[in-house]
Amino acid sequence: MSRVSTPSKPAMATPSTNMPHVPQDKIAMRAYEKWCQRGRPHGTTMQDWLEAEKELKAEGTKSGKK
Repeated sequence: MSRVSTPSKPAMATPSTNMPHVPQDKIAMRAYEKWCQRGRPHGTTMQDWLEAEKELKAEGTKSGKK
């Protein structure tokens, strides 16, 4: 009989050093704007947050800000 061991903690992704830090308040504002533009649908909180964060990081990378 063989045993398969699984890690007790999930592996954490290492943050990319070339991606700018975006303050959470800016992400929250962008996510809120996106939510309003979509007609304020129920259940899109995570999607709006992730899209807002991605957009802001891309904007920061383009402008060269870190």
